[in-house]
Amino acid sequence: MASLSSGVSGCPGGRAYPVLPTSALADRVVLDAGNYYPQRDGQVPELDDKSLTSSAYLGRLAPGAQVVKVFNNIFSKHLENLARPAGATDRSALPIAGDGADAKIIVTQFLDAIGYEAVDAGPLAESWRQQPGTPVYGAPYGSMDDEKGTPADADVIRAALAAATR
Repeated sequence: MASLSSGVSGCPGGRAYPVLPTSALADRVVLDAGNYYPQRDGQVPELDDKSLTSSAYLGRLAPGAQVVKVFNNIFSKHLENLARPAGATDRSALPIAGDGADAKIIVTQFLDAIGYEAVDAGPLAESWRQQPGTPVYGAPYGSMDDEKGTPADADVIRAALAAATR
C-alpha cells in the first residue's frame, strides 16, 4: 500500500504530482490524504471547474493505481487521539471514496486495525463530498483548537456526507 499526503509540497495541484513515480504506484492501493488548495498548489483547470476531483486527478496521473481518498477530512491531532478499538461505543468513522471494491476492502481493514470505522462515500467522482468546505471536513471531530477531538460515529459521517453540496 502506498500513501500520499497533503504535506507534500504542491500536492495535489500539479507541482508534485507530475514527478510521482507512477510506475511504482501501478497495481497498488494508494491512500490519497491530499486536498487541493489552489493558493498552495497552483491552478488546475479541471479541479477549479469541478469537472474532476483531486483524487480522480491523481488516478489519471498514476494509471493503474487504485486510489482511495481517506484521512483528508480529519486533523492529524484528532486522528491520533480518536482511535478506539472495535466495539467501543465512542469509535469514530472516516469516509473513504474509491473506484475499486477490493481497494476499499483493504483500506477498511487498515482503518479497523488502527481504530477507525470506514464509511463508504462512493466512487472517486463523489470524493468531493469529503473535501475542504464540506460538512464532513474537520467539523464532525471538533474544532482545530480542541486537542483531543470529539468522536464522530458512522451515522454522523454519513449525515455530513449527505449534506454536502457543490
